[in-house]
Amino acid sequence: MNNTTSPSNNKTIKSQGAIQKLFGILAAHPYISMFAACFICTLPFFGDISYITPTVPIIMYFIFCISASCIITNSCNKRHIKNPLQLIFIIAAVTVTAPIFMYFRHYGNRMLLIFFYGIILTSAFYYSFYSKKPERQFNVFLIMGLSFVIKLCYVLGTTVYNRQHDIGRFGTSNEIAEGHMGYISYIFYNHHIYDGDYRQYFQYCHPPLHHTICALWIGFANKILHIDLEKATEFAQVLPLFYSMTIIITAYKIFRYFKLEGSSLYIPLIITAFHPCFTFLSGLMNNDALAWAFTMAAVLCTLKWYKEPTLGNIMRISLCMGLSMMSKLSAALAAFPIAVVFLTVFLRNLKTSWKKLTGQFAAFLAVCFPLGMWFPIRGLIRWGIPLTYVQPLGDLPQRIKGITFLQRITDFSFKQVRNVYENWLWFDEAGEPQGFNEHNPLIAILKNSIFSEFINGNNFNYDRTMLAICQILFWLGVALAAAAFAAMIFCLCRKCSADKVEKIFIVLFHLTLVINLYILSKNYPLVCSMNFRYLMPTVITGAIFLGLYLLRFENSKKRSVSMLKTSFTASAITFAVLSSVVYLVVVL
Repeated sequence: MNNTTSPSNNKTIKSQGAIQKLFGILAAHPYISMFAACFICTLPFFGDISYITPTVPIIMYFIFCISASCIITNSCNKRHIKNPLQLIFIIAAVTVTAPIFMYFRHYGNRMLLIFFYGIILTSAFYYSFYSKKPERQFNVFLIMGLSFVIKLCYVLGTTVYNRQHDIGRFGTSNEIAEGHMGYISYIFYNHHIYDGDYRQYFQYCHPPLHHTICALWIGFANKILHIDLEKATEFAQVLPLFYSMTIIITAYKIFRYFKLEGSSLYIPLIITAFHPCFTFLSGLMNNDALAWAFTMAAVLCTLKWYKEPTLGNIMRISLCMGLSMMSKLSAALAAFPIAVVFLTVFLRNLKTSWKKLTGQFAAFLAVCFPLGMWFPIRGLIRWGIPLTYVQPLGDLPQRIKGITFLQRITDFSFKQVRNVYENWLWFDEAGEPQGFNEHNPLIAILKNSIFSEFINGNNFNYDRTMLAICQILFWLGVALAAAAFAAMIFCLCRKCSADKVEKIFIVLFHLTLVINLYILSKNYPLVCSMNFRYLMPTVITGAIFLGLYLLRFENSKKRSVSMLKTSFTASAITFAVLSSVVYLVVVL
């Protein structure tokens, strides 16, 4: 036999080795790599597509030429295609695409250029360098890469004042502006948080971590990068984009913690990565994204501590919990299911390790409590503000009247879902009330988990095709949510790769968030109180159990199982495609 290796094979092996090393680096430092990607991809636009200059498409074209050369060369080497055909293919690729980039330099919708540019390059790199050895890493790269492109496009097409919650406006050095942007601007100009009774300023009641980071980032962009203040403010959207993607990375780590593999991994990951709520979250300038990012990190660290209850692991939980509460105090809800895990491990090891565990719990409180509670305790001591203070919203048109809470949660009349978008009471030109306010929390969160409260038929000019797509997306989302809930019930009653404590922990975390939303909607009967932004991690908890259920059949060869996995795969991919279409069209 001839054991010699051809030069083309040597090149292919070397390129595959280089790519595997690259994936190894990305896998070892996923959060740092993602931050670099967010920064590099938003910097040319300063976070807003309207700031694009004619030179940006030229730069994108040169990057495309380099990428195309690498992709075509590697693909040709794998198929033993030698020069000059390789060179001909490269010249053809860069020549054919040049007019497209020149067109978008002066005309057309540049968002489409960015979308197709990201989708094509990500897919081409995947299919060109794909290898069976790190197969999972390649597949995850494709899913997360395509998800990142969608979120990037949404952020570039969404200003800090579009589709935002309680945002207010970025003030000047001579005033105190209200809302989250006003809070950020106050810290930016004064270099400290507001030193007074913050109840008089809307949204200043929140702990300041997110707002301080945003103020520092805007200062960095304005004073170090010399970006003018308006653009620097828009550029701050790189932060929620990064936070949203870190949630997806953490979700993947949780899926792998439960040993999900194959379709039992990819289906939950696709649903999570492309879920509209995380696309919407990537553009939000309030404190939700950072709070959820730290909360999900605390969940992952708790699972790791449960497996290996060391001081280092519990300190990671305390840091994540403290910082999540320093972003938004309601993140403290995660403390209850975490405490159940702590108590379980303590009781199991009461005779052998109670001293060590007691010391760990003391260290946990010593870090978590000051980080999470210093701001509300400061308000209580200095101005008598209750620890759980919530700013009143007054008698707004969105207030739900004339129906009891029991009637609200038991009303599933069909009129509520004739419109798949959230229903709001509105007034015509004559001042007459029209429509009705959404009142059933379950129906409300199913709707705004897909479309938030800002997307409806107006965003698509009531185009029939887009309205049909939105209908399909909504009902497919409902079906997947129902399947995840059914999988949760099934896995609670049957053995799976998660043990009882792990299952109870995830379920308690899920239920705590849901119960809190129902309590919130009862105490504050407003449409905005029934918003899915208070429940976003339930997408991940539901996906975990869907994966655990599918994992039971991973090695099964039965036709019925094959059909089940095929149907779930098709549903997840369809959900991802439709979600991407809707959120791309919204920003075009």
